[in-house]
Amino acid sequence: MSTKGPDDKDALPKTSLADLVQKAKEKVGAEPDKHGPSATLTLAAIVRDLKGMPEISITRESNMRIRLGRRGKVGALVLEYLANITAIELTYAGFPGAPTDIKQRRYTLDSEQTGASWHRLDRGGELIEDVREGILRLYPELGDA
Repeated sequence: MSTKGPDDKDALPKTSLADLVQKAKEKVGAEPDKHGPSATLTLAAIVRDLKGMPEISITRESNMRIRLGRRGKVGALVLEYLANITAIELTYAGFPGAPTDIKQRRYTLDSEQTGASWHRLDRGGELIEDVREGILRLYPELGDA
């Protein structure tokens, strides 16, 4: 398909669609991932704080995914940063429990609050609190520590 000169009767007519292209470039252009560095720091802080815990198994499964487990015990916590939705996902993997037991939760960065913490999307809790709860499931002998 070729367009011909401006004097040719077969030249393509102008449409208002060209304006949409420019607006889309301005409004929908790729934005830098501002949550990624915070997610990396949060995952690193979790690993740092659990260092030295007896029988803990911390496995880095990818750049933004870690698995926390306990050697010889059933169940694990999987934490992963999902860049496409800018959220951290916490999955409770392999824990015995009722069919209605929570299997997965997602958190978003709440930078409006001081400290920029990761809060559950349903506003029901905070990431570190939920990781603590999961660790207590791995270490039931700690009770309500």
